[in-house]
Amino acid sequence: MIRLAFALFILSARAALAEGGVALPTGFDGTYAAEGQPCGTGEPITVSDGTLFGAEWGMTVTDLIESPNDPDTVEATLLVSGGGDEWVESAVIRRESDGKGQVLVIDYPDGTRTTWRRCE
Repeated sequence: MIRLAFALFILSARAALAEGGVALPTGFDGTYAAEGQPCGTGEPITVSDGTLFGAEWGMTVTDLIESPNDPDTVEATLLVSGGGDEWVESAVIRRESDGKGQVLVIDYPDGTRTTWRRCE
């Protein structure tokens, strides 16, 4: 019963966040594992059509500034939902290649950085 309630919560959060999302440029979509975790373990994130989803949180891109000189870097305004709350964040989102594959790097204005390795 708890799993059903959790699944319904995630689906409703995804539907609410997906409304009005701005798609990231080509190549950002995919499934990513947390830094240091092999694909298929832990809790991956999915990036699709301007949304980023983890197991218990989601982000929708509501505004996007693309760099004409760097198609792999964008500045994004994000509507974040998690733990029953919603708030707005800004971040720089980059795709990089590190010799082992592609990674998605999210840098927040407070200096926080998260890195995810592409699984697909």
